[in-house]
Amino acid sequence: MYWLSGAESEKFVKSVEDAYEKIKREGPNPIKKLGINISEKKEESL
Repeated sequence: MYWLSGAESEKFVKSVEDAYEKIKREGPNPIKKLGINISEKKEESL
């Protein structure tokens, strides 16, 4: 979580870049490799 004011545009850009890099390092969602469709699982449980 980031706390920023409207005057901190450079800090905002840096926080977005940091978050993007973290997500990029994590790689693809491993659940997709298993072929599991989460929306189908939700419907089955209802």
